[in-house]
Amino acid sequence: MEIFFQIIKLLYRIKYWLIFLPAFAALVAVYQTRQMVRTYEVNTTIYTGIASGFTIESGVEPGRIDWSSVNNGMDNLISIIKSKNTLHEVALRLYAQNMIYGDSTQNNNYIQANNYKELLRITPKEVRTLIDKSSIDSTVSNLKKYEQASPKNFVYGLFNWYHRHYSFTALSNIEVKRIFDSDMIDIKYSADDPGIAYNTLVILNEEFVKQYKLLRFGETNDVVEYFKRELARLSEKLKQSEDSLTRYYVDKKIINYEEQTKQVTALARDYELMYYDALLRYTSASTSVGQLEMRIEGQVKAIQNNTVFLQKLNSLSEISSRIVRFKSLQTDTLNISPANRKLLDEYKLQEKIAEDDLRSFTAMINEQKYSKDGVASAAYVDQWVSSVITREKASAELRVMEEVRKSLESEYGYYSPIGSTLKRKERDISFTEQSYLSVLTSLNAALMRQKTLQMSSANLKAINPPLLPVSPIPTARKVIVLSTYFGTFVFIIAFFILLELFDRTVRDKARAERITNTKVLGAFPKENLLRYRRYNKQYEEIATNYLANALIPYLNTGERPDIINFISSGSEYGKSYLAEKLVRYWEERGLRVKLFSWHEGISPESREFILSRKFSELYEFANEDIIIVEHKSILESSIPVGLLREASINLIVVRADKVWREIDATALDRLKQQAQSAPVTLYLNHVSRDVATNFMGLLPPVTKFRQFIYKLTQLGLTSR
Repeated sequence: MEIFFQIIKLLYRIKYWLIFLPAFAALVAVYQTRQMVRTYEVNTTIYTGIASGFTIESGVEPGRIDWSSVNNGMDNLISIIKSKNTLHEVALRLYAQNMIYGDSTQNNNYIQANNYKELLRITPKEVRTLIDKSSIDSTVSNLKKYEQASPKNFVYGLFNWYHRHYSFTALSNIEVKRIFDSDMIDIKYSADDPGIAYNTLVILNEEFVKQYKLLRFGETNDVVEYFKRELARLSEKLKQSEDSLTRYYVDKKIINYEEQTKQVTALARDYELMYYDALLRYTSASTSVGQLEMRIEGQVKAIQNNTVFLQKLNSLSEISSRIVRFKSLQTDTLNISPANRKLLDEYKLQEKIAEDDLRSFTAMINEQKYSKDGVASAAYVDQWVSSVITREKASAELRVMEEVRKSLESEYGYYSPIGSTLKRKERDISFTEQSYLSVLTSLNAALMRQKTLQMSSANLKAINPPLLPVSPIPTARKVIVLSTYFGTFVFIIAFFILLELFDRTVRDKARAERITNTKVLGAFPKENLLRYRRYNKQYEEIATNYLANALIPYLNTGERPDIINFISSGSEYGKSYLAEKLVRYWEERGLRVKLFSWHEGISPESREFILSRKFSELYEFANEDIIIVEHKSILESSIPVGLLREASINLIVVRADKVWREIDATALDRLKQQAQSAPVTLYLNHVSRDVATNFMGLLPPVTKFRQFIYKLTQLGLTSR
């Protein structure tokens, strides 16, 4: 409670600081903000469709959303919007637009007249020649050609310096943020020119879409072009491989390799059976001919030596060979064409005629009827002829089969390398075809991704396009003024609180007692020079009356007079004035008072004073009631211990406007030790009128307002 009371007193003491200084600071703030820049704010909302927009992939796999990819896509889009490259394009296009459409006589929707004049003033002549009034694109192209990375280049510096409209620093103030977790992006920008603020966002909406497409389509287009090149290369390679296989089939006369090899194998098997069957018949017939020739040796020799017989036998053999060769050429003996059937029948008829002719000729030349064994030779001759015919047929078949076997062996030699070559070529074609299909699949995926990006880029639309602002946003002038006022107010309070904590000026009762650890008996107000100077005499009378009354309890009734020591730690502390006022006050009331001062009557440097143990040794008492002794500063001379202990009270006079030094504290502590049981108190001199009220109550003039304030400072909130 005491702390709160002290705070109230502090606020009351610094009331004029709190009233006038914050008001002055606020007036300064008002003056300084009289030409405060008016700011115009423009915003736009962009729908991206990254999360909820329809794409080809969402149509293929509906219901699956990769939120990590969505967040990454939104972050990338925001980064593209705020990228230095995008803002550079915006700055150049905005500058070109303002140079083309700006008007120095009146404001328009592109730039205000004063800003256009300033822009013309800073633009060099060589840059003005680059402005094509008929085309913004042409102007931007000219500016890019002129721009070089040099601090002397105006176009380069325009973006990299600190221009408030076209620099990267200014455009970096564009605020881009995602609206919660939606597909919306809110873009906000403010400038001191409504046309520039509006057109900045209009151009930004166009440029960031271009940059987004350039970045996203660039990588996808490269992938698509790569797969297209690979697909064309593999397609050409596949075509060449297939053409090579076709030529190989044609060159090797292959229609169906597997079927042809199966046919060759089947023919080999059939001809092998036919060969061994013919060989069996040939062997059997040769054995039979040999046995019969032993029986009819004479007839056989006669017949064999016959040239006609040999001719007929060769003719039969030739016809048999022709029949066998014809049959071997027929793969399907059950389904023979009519022409071949007719030809085969003719061959068989010729064979039968040749057999019959050979038999008839043999019978004609056979002259013996019986053999030497008694068996008819004609029967043996017929058997022999039949065996010979059989043998010749079998021999003809064997010759044909041998030719077929050799032909089949050459076929095996022909088809064997063809098989491995065909497999190698087909394997190469299969590998190329698989590679082709794989690249085709990848190309389709890349095209799908490209189309998805096209669809997502098409979704970048401004659902809330920028609007030209017609009025500026409220300035912070009021906030600045109020902040200045209350900031100064708080600063003053904080300053005086710190001053209260660390300042060692005596000033008032509470601080004096806290610093000196000594009780304060009273206070004497200082002289008022202005407002309350007419009340100075009243203040002194009231203070003197209070001091006299405060000293009365310390006086003792006895034979000897009461001694009051007026002591100080410095000169010009007002001891003499206070002692004189007190003497005059008591004398007016009939008391016998004697004043002794170190200025006259008592010499602090004298031997008698220094060695005195009682005041009676320095002065012989008469009939005085009170003796007041004014001593020299205790820092300049010491006071005998006996005089301190003999006194009714030792009054330490302290100036309230002086600092309490360490030397003062040391002197006071020593004085207390010397006085022992004799009272030692402080008396504050030269205090302010407000501090004096703590001892003497409300001082004149007494008004209702001052009474009300006094009650508040004393926390008499409900008192009357």
